[in-house]
Amino acid sequence: MEIQFVTDVSGNKTAAIVPFEEWERMEEAKDLLEHVYLSEIIKNRQNSRSCINIDDLLNAEGLTRADLES
Repeated sequence: MEIQFVTDVSGNKTAAIVPFEEWERMEEAKDLLEHVYLSEIIKNRQNSRSCINIDDLLNAEGLTRADLES
């Protein structure tokens, strides 16, 4: 894999140019890891007793059910 770096006038790296195919593979891997991470969170919370009803959650965010419909 060939990565090219963009530098500023002082020579500090400010960006990287990655081949598109490699970028696609990294995005797929990132998505997979995110799903694994979220799955683990859900698994750990399944036996949790803490819950909140939708109206209380919306109220905490300053919203109502009507806001969801608009």
